Amino acid sequence: MTRFSFLFFLFLLEFSGTLAAQELHEEVLKGKKLAEQYCASCHLFPSPALLPKDIWVKQVLPQMAATMGIKEAQDSLAVWENKSEEEIAILKKLGVYPSVNMISPENFMAINSFYFTTAPKELPAQKVIETPKPLQNFIAKTLFIEGITSPKTSLVAINQERSELIIGDGTENQIFVKVQNDELFTLPSTTSPAVQFLQRGPNRYNFISIGSIAPSDLAQGALFEMDLNLNSWNAIKENLSRPVYGVWADLEMDGTPDFLLCNYGHHVGNISIYENGNFNSIPIQLGGAGARKIEVIDFNQDGLMDIVALFCQGNERISVFYNLGNGQFEPEKILLRFSPVMGSSYFEMQDINGDGKLDLLVSNGDNWDYSSVSKPYHGFRIYENRGGDVFEEAWFYPQYGAAKMMALDYDKDGDLDLATIAFYDELQNPQHQFLLFENKGNLSFQPKYIPEAALGKWLTMDVGDLDADGDIDIVLGAYTHNFLEYSKLLFQGINEIPNVLILENQSF
Repeated sequence: MTRFSFLFFLFLLEFSGTLAAQELHEEVLKGKKLAEQYCASCHLFPSPALLPKDIWVKQVLPQMAATMGIKEAQDSLAVWENKSEEEIAILKKLGVYPSVNMISPENFMAINSFYFTTAPKELPAQKVIETPKPLQNFIAKTLFIEGITSPKTSLVAINQERSELIIGDGTENQIFVKVQNDELFTLPSTTSPAVQFLQRGPNRYNFISIGSIAPSDLAQGALFEMDLNLNSWNAIKENLSRPVYGVWADLEMDGTPDFLLCNYGHHVGNISIYENGNFNSIPIQLGGAGARKIEVIDFNQDGLMDIVALFCQGNERISVFYNLGNGQFEPEKILLRFSPVMGSSYFEMQDINGDGKLDLLVSNGDNWDYSSVSKPYHGFRIYENRGGDVFEEAWFYPQYGAAKMMALDYDKDGDLDLATIAFYDELQNPQHQFLLFENKGNLSFQPKYIPEAALGKWLTMDVGDLDADGDIDIVLGAYTHNFLEYSKLLFQGINEIPNVLILENQSF
């Protein structure tokens, strides 16, 4: 097909109703089988019902065509433009955009016909399960950083050891520290936006800088170590593929912690394990692109620490890597698999129902993809642990742009409540971007909101005892991705967007 015929084909689909009924039926059946064959070879087969037909045909499937070697789609999407020679070389080495067709034009047309014919014209709106009530016993405090009017807060972290708040802003790759008397100190900048703060030991801390917030296959991320007392940096590992999350854990139970790092990447990526924290060694690599978060636990109770991981980027899943010892792991075992448009963004393992088994708390709402449309299945979910590596969905709260859900016992009643943030484009209910779900027992939760949540768009969150008074506080970081998002807030009468919103717990 020429570029003209490829684009013309999209136009012809609008008139597919003119085909003879039998001919169309056969084409759709053929397309369904082909979609199950080709689409499911890379990720969970996506049902046509997940997106409107226009989104499938005009946005998602052209991307598939480009990755299947259809040159006209590659040219139409300009897949090589605005990329450096280094990134183009990486993409060609990976074969992301093949130079030869991996599917015939006729078969691809059948797949298009299947999605266009069977997909809905538009998606239904989310159903309101329970109207949030006002949140009591929290005081909202805004934090503004001078000179940053359109914040890009890439990190908020509570350092309980020193009762300090760590703030990373991607505007100038700057890191700030707010101490207990509310003084704000500026730390040396990192090479790219900081996305995680973690403690290695007493007064020894690490920062992870992502390299590029936007999707990229360039290895520009880094891991830094800092002594806050000396206010000095040391880059201990560079040239990382969009690292987003790391943890120190003693996998072998030998007394020396290992470092596990999620390289989110784009088309590249993995979980890298630096045994004994040796960053000069060749790391053990597990999984693949889209590694977002890990938890290290003895999942099968055999005395060795296993790895539970969330992977995004198309092949969305939560998997476990069972530790065999001596740096060996069983092949990846998938616990949950999600549609590639689910937008998985975060998870935690918590015993939410008090039965002694760890459940999965999952946030699904990342909408920065080729199908940016309001999706009724985005939201927060709890998957109960049924034993034997089986998890079943037991609770769902729909929320556009669901970004992060963290468990906490904010009211000290012995059960776990849920703090959530959502990041979405249309701010019909901006005060609901942050919700606190009070645990009522039997997986019943009362959502609560605070009006000050309407002051910004929150992409980062942390929970912990910030003011050293013995209860759990919550901090939210504002992120204005572009001028359009900034202007939407201004149109609502918000003159200044806080970098951080601190929710100070006053329950006790």
